[in-house]
Amino acid sequence: MFSNEQLQDLIEGKVVGNKFPYDTKNEQEIEAYIRRLFHRINRIPNLVCEAEWNHFGSGYASFIELFCYQKGDVIVVEEKYGRREIKTEGIIIDICRLAPVALMGEDDRYKTIRFETNEVVGGAYGSLLGGPNLFNLSEKFQKIAVQLKQALIEFNYELLEAEKLNQPLSFQTEIPTIYREPGEYLVLDAIFYWED
Repeated sequence: MFSNEQLQDLIEGKVVGNKFPYDTKNEQEIEAYIRRLFHRINRIPNLVCEAEWNHFGSGYASFIELFCYQKGDVIVVEEKYGRREIKTEGIIIDICRLAPVALMGEDDRYKTIRFETNEVVGGAYGSLLGGPNLFNLSEKFQKIAVQLKQALIEFNYELLEAEKLNQPLSFQTEIPTIYREPGEYLVLDAIFYWED
């Protein structure tokens, strides 16, 4: 997977990889490439894919998070006081900005929408990295997961496995992440981190 030196480079925000566009070390080129992957995923029939491009609105995220779901996976939970709460079940794909690797798992997201304006006035969602469904995909999502994995392969992304990522980091370091405390870092934290 990655050497300790490469993991340290990733922690420092340096691009690692010898595949295009990571071999260019150009952040704009890498993001443009991830946008092409995003558009490729959105061409999968009956699938909606949403992306968080702006580092979750704060800090720095070493990854771009995609949330993919089928239109039938959006359920109205409650309607009252001029608002509708909806629940969406789907698959999260975290694409690393610094190396040609990705993670996949499932998540539930909630939105509260005002009837009159169709404006989103609230919401809640977890993170694949801090959540219980890291790497988990139920039977319900297997068919769509195959299509998403095919898109990742077409774009030369390696889908990382839990066994390798859940190992403790073998060296001392400081990672700018909200997901784990110093001394508890996993290999996962060196690759996928968000400083809020």
